[in-house]
Amino acid sequence: MLSDRIRGAAGAFAVGALATHLVATVLQNTPDSYNQDLRKFTGGWPLPGWRFFAPNPGVQNVHLLVRETTPDGGAATPWRDVTPGVEHGWKQVLWNPGSRGPKALFDAMQQLSVMSSNQADFTWVTRSLPYRLVFSASRAAVAADARALQFLLMNVFPSAPPEHRMKPILTSEWIALDSPAGGAEAAG
Repeated sequence: MLSDRIRGAAGAFAVGALATHLVATVLQNTPDSYNQDLRKFTGGWPLPGWRFFAPNPGVQNVHLLVRETTPDGGAATPWRDVTPGVEHGWKQVLWNPGSRGPKALFDAMQQLSVMSSNQADFTWVTRSLPYRLVFSASRAAVAADARALQFLLMNVFPSAPPEHRMKPILTSEWIALDSPAGGAEAAG
């Protein structure tokens, strides 16, 4: 009889604790204007904080464009978009090992975008790891016999009016590719 009471009390406590945790989690994740720090009311119990894309949802896409000089010494080729395509489908929800490379490149391009918007010194930018990663992706996209390359990061705002849809972020200098290392030292 006592064990039934203990079991019932333990069950009621567990249900109460779970309900309290769920309510506190919902309250913790309301918009910032209503958000209070509820940790002082939970006795140190951690509450998850999910903001997903808020308060700054993604409204732009970053594209990588490259151009190169040809071995015959001619003019530079036209800019071309070499941003990796991302396959979307049902199986990618469960298994998507191919997303890591494009995600790393996207993150590097986003970091360069932040550096550019913060007016970082160009010399410092060219020595950064994100710049080197973007250079490597650009190098892989040009012809094997190219003499030099230049890359451009472009923000594209799909929902903006056509005249405001594209905004250049960063244009590299021409990077010579005549070394055996493929110009790695020229990139930083």
